[in-house]
Amino acid sequence: MEKKKKVRKLKKIWIIILVIIVLLLAYPSYLTFKIVSKNYKISSVYNIVSKGIKDDIINNNYSKTVEVMVNSDSFVKDNLDNYFKIKYVVKDDFVTRINKLLECGYTADDINMINDKLSDDVTTTLYDNELIKDISNYMEFDFFKSENLYRYIDYFYGDYKDTVVAVNIGLDKELYEDVNVIKDFSEQVLANKYNKLDESFEPENLTAIKSSCTKGNVTQYLSKVAQVAFENMCDSALKEGKYILANSAYRSYSDQQDIYNVYFNLYGQNYVDNYVALPGYSEHQTGLALDVASRDYNTFRSSPEYTWMLNNAYKYGFILRYPEDKQAITGYKNEAWHFRYVGVEIATYIKEHNITYEEYYVMFLDK
Repeated sequence: MEKKKKVRKLKKIWIIILVIIVLLLAYPSYLTFKIVSKNYKISSVYNIVSKGIKDDIINNNYSKTVEVMVNSDSFVKDNLDNYFKIKYVVKDDFVTRINKLLECGYTADDINMINDKLSDDVTTTLYDNELIKDISNYMEFDFFKSENLYRYIDYFYGDYKDTVVAVNIGLDKELYEDVNVIKDFSEQVLANKYNKLDESFEPENLTAIKSSCTKGNVTQYLSKVAQVAFENMCDSALKEGKYILANSAYRSYSDQQDIYNVYFNLYGQNYVDNYVALPGYSEHQTGLALDVASRDYNTFRSSPEYTWMLNNAYKYGFILRYPEDKQAITGYKNEAWHFRYVGVEIATYIKEHNITYEEYYVMFLDK
């Protein structure tokens, strides 16, 4: 009897041992299944287990970044939570980049924006410079430009959006300094003290404005699209007893040079700095801008036509190009007579938001 008890006890022990062996043999397969079911490659399982992060892998959604990092020699376990939050991007230096940015103190959200918005050249400058704690505040805008990052930081004056817009316009530079020579001309072209038209540029489809819409019946020209819009506006104003007349429309580079010289000789440098563009920088050369006049008033600002234009010009695609209190942006003092064709949609937005064409251009057109 005693012997039978010992045999039964021995059998139980062997059964327990066998179960343990089976479980030990089965566990790696089960663990592999759990990890692979998260979409990780079988080849990654060993590194995941050996680096002690199997529970983190099983308890979180799949992360390409984590898989890439765990299979590298530069895996840092303390960075695991951030690895899960960082989106993978195809970069030759992805592993080094992520670890260096985390070491510098950038958050996962910062890094996602850096990978999306900063060029590789600018990103590498972050490694050896002081942490830019508010870097994401600059990058959140669609019109953020990677190459301008440090200019934004140097120019910052309290508002991130306004700073990005201002620097993109060029307001952190001196007027006429480091100008952009316009290569691709379109109806949305921006010609100002930072963007210059070539001396030989002449717009296509210059069309004479009908004499009933010009001052003194002097022939004036605009690009076809602007000419049509201006005549429609002129005719509409006339139905309301207002005489909107083109006083000076298209000017060639040489025309603008002559006008600049005349006003410089008459009124001096300060006047032309505020009211007259250097040749190449004038909107008149685009064929899309013109100075308007009233039939019965010598000073356009004092005329009922001026009030009519302020209230109605946008309906025909025109904007008052140099409004009051905007000289810091446009580079010119208020010119009540200078209007620019930009199209109805853009003109409406500019009027509704009380912004300049410079601001609109860098936010929506200058990609």
